[in-house]
Amino acid sequence: MADLSSRLFEAATLDEAREILSPIFRRGQDPEGDAVRERVGQIIADVRKEGDRALLRYARELDGYSGDLSDLRVSPEQMREAFECLAPEIRSALRLAKDRIGQFHEKIRENAFRTLSSAPGTAGVLVRPLRRIGIYVPGGTAAYPSTVLMTAVVAGVAGVPEIVGVTPAGSTGIPPAILAAFHVAGVKEAYQVGGVHAIGALAFGTKTIGRVDKIVGPGNRYVAEAKRQVFGTVDIDMIAGPTEVLIVADDAASPRLLAADLLAQAEHDTQASSVLLVTDRPLARAVVDELERQLTELPRRRIAEEAFGNFGFVLVVPTLERAFEISDLVSPEHLELHLSEPRKWLASIQNAGAVFVGKKMAEAYGDYCFGPSHVLPTNGSARFSSPVSVETFLKRTTVMEEFASVEEQEEIIRATAVLARLEGLEGHARSALARLESREGGSTHGA
Repeated sequence: MADLSSRLFEAATLDEAREILSPIFRRGQDPEGDAVRERVGQIIADVRKEGDRALLRYARELDGYSGDLSDLRVSPEQMREAFECLAPEIRSALRLAKDRIGQFHEKIRENAFRTLSSAPGTAGVLVRPLRRIGIYVPGGTAAYPSTVLMTAVVAGVAGVPEIVGVTPAGSTGIPPAILAAFHVAGVKEAYQVGGVHAIGALAFGTKTIGRVDKIVGPGNRYVAEAKRQVFGTVDIDMIAGPTEVLIVADDAASPRLLAADLLAQAEHDTQASSVLLVTDRPLARAVVDELERQLTELPRRRIAEEAFGNFGFVLVVPTLERAFEISDLVSPEHLELHLSEPRKWLASIQNAGAVFVGKKMAEAYGDYCFGPSHVLPTNGSARFSSPVSVETFLKRTTVMEEFASVEEQEEIIRATAVLARLEGLEGHARSALARLESREGGSTHGA
């Protein structure tokens, strides 16, 4: 049995908590960062220069792909057949998740498409979906059909007409669950290619894979760096880091549920972070005991044990107020509230990707089928960024149409001229004043 006693800490102050939790804040500091950036840059440059030739070469070298270039694209029929071959309960679960995700984001879309206006003049926005987006679905230690649904379904609700899926496929091809999720989500174009070379193809285009306007979806550090390097050529959703959960609990919480939720996050990968903040030391001790017991029965025990040993913390703090200060410091991807009155603490939350209110609300629901997308800001980026939603796939064009009155027009013209001349841009001032000239007759250069 694992001994996790060393993961139990006490912190009275914010500074003490910051020091204890410092390994979490350092997760984004890659000691091989320069080497990763150089390698990623070379692969992207090769794909940009050589197109399909480089794409196929890297798919074979890095993905273990054994097919030809003509086989990279997966047909809609293959996706449909993969779906039909799944067990009935899996097909039902995929459909349920798709429907709930769609319903949640339809409500957001209704608000996103409302035209804004200013007063007293008329101004607003044109809201349009992106034309073509790429969805990156990670491979590795597990298959993630949920990532397909949490991105492609949302893009579909936003009205994106062309959705392209890419995912690494070894010698056996894309896992059937991923193909089935593409089918359920309505994806018609998918490719058996992943990694940096897939990001490069989506960003710059090849003969086989047309370029997209935006790339969304999580991946490993190489994929994250590739998205960073192509940003500006295309848009991206975010730079995703390792997953994380932070739980705030009071003495009425269940040690069994707390331990289960901490391990659910830890089993993702060895960099995953799981943090529990409690005000009751006996509860903290009981959770550690539960963690040790539940670990013995967890199929991904090795991964979860390493993750919790490095980035797992059970932290005793003096008050719930201090707990929420620490939570905002961490800015977690997922924040669970195992509290007697959880809703009253929502006002105390500034930074979090997703909040799960009450002990009945497991973070795992959000991963799969509750409704909001599980593609969330990580590594503290919830301080300034938001989850994937319909807005991720929309763009706004501002519109300025008319003045409410002649008096408003003149006020705007003269203020524009003053500010333009303040910045030394006489042409701007004359452009504005020309409207007075056309209305009044004569020159207004000296106005």
